[in-house]
Amino acid sequence: MEVNGEIACTDCSRRFPLAGGTPRLLPDQLREGRAGGVDAVVKRRTADSFAYEWKRFGVMAPEWERNFADYLRPHDLGWLRGKAVLDVGTGSGRHSLQAARAGASVVAVDIGESIDVARANLPPEVLTVQADAESLPFEPGSFDLVMSIGVLHHLPDPERALREVARFARPGGHVHVYLYWQPERRSHQVVLRGVSAIRRLTTRLPHRLLHALCYPLSAVLLVTLVFPYRLLRKHAATRRLADVLPLKTYADYPFRVLVNDQFDRFSAPLERRYTRNEVAEMMRHAGLGEVTVVPNAGWVADGVAPG
Repeated sequence: MEVNGEIACTDCSRRFPLAGGTPRLLPDQLREGRAGGVDAVVKRRTADSFAYEWKRFGVMAPEWERNFADYLRPHDLGWLRGKAVLDVGTGSGRHSLQAARAGASVVAVDIGESIDVARANLPPEVLTVQADAESLPFEPGSFDLVMSIGVLHHLPDPERALREVARFARPGGHVHVYLYWQPERRSHQVVLRGVSAIRRLTTRLPHRLLHALCYPLSAVLLVTLVFPYRLLRKHAATRRLADVLPLKTYADYPFRVLVNDQFDRFSAPLERRYTRNEVAEMMRHAGLGEVTVVPNAGWVADGVAPG
């Protein structure tokens, strides 16, 4: 049953809507129709892009358990049992769902209408909140794990956002993020420059048109890169050649995931990419210790909040 109404802030005397079972705690400049600076405009455009994406690609699927386990490294799913987890930028809620199934108490946050997709996908015990990653309505130091997977690199100032979300990990708690990587192979760098040039157009296209274009694009990528990788990796003599190919990740996922990620790649207004050292420095500048950074078609970084 959906719950609707209002939430009153006892400290500031303000009232916020509760719609569809989700508290709507956005700052004034991010509410629909409100003015705002450049950052607010970019955040609204980003929220709209991901809302469109997850309304169409937000179905829960069996492969998301393995996907989340990969993103959670160096931890395993059993490590989550009994922990309080904050998922910043939950999107469809797929990572929150896996964390809840692993025994965590989860709060899932998103800035846009994606939160309604997450609410529909998540069990009642997971709290969903519509809020900005840089204006979270929680007590600092409240969570054992703060995770933000595939989100920060789309924000106007990822380093600033990381410092903000890190405040909500308790002393000794973990902050866990995934960020796009800057490819090291020259051939991949050339491809990325081409993608970046195309993004100047695609980020301005209507979402419906871009969505349609992603199907033939993904079909071409499947035939020219993913299928060859599947074949080449089977044989010891050709595995080194297979390793050179981009988009290897999609060899073990359904076609719809490839389409989903092409839309993601070409629709988000901003994206930034980092080297391993840059990610480690970002984590340390956020005040985190015991930093680890491991590859997973990008960088998965984990750090511990100071005690």
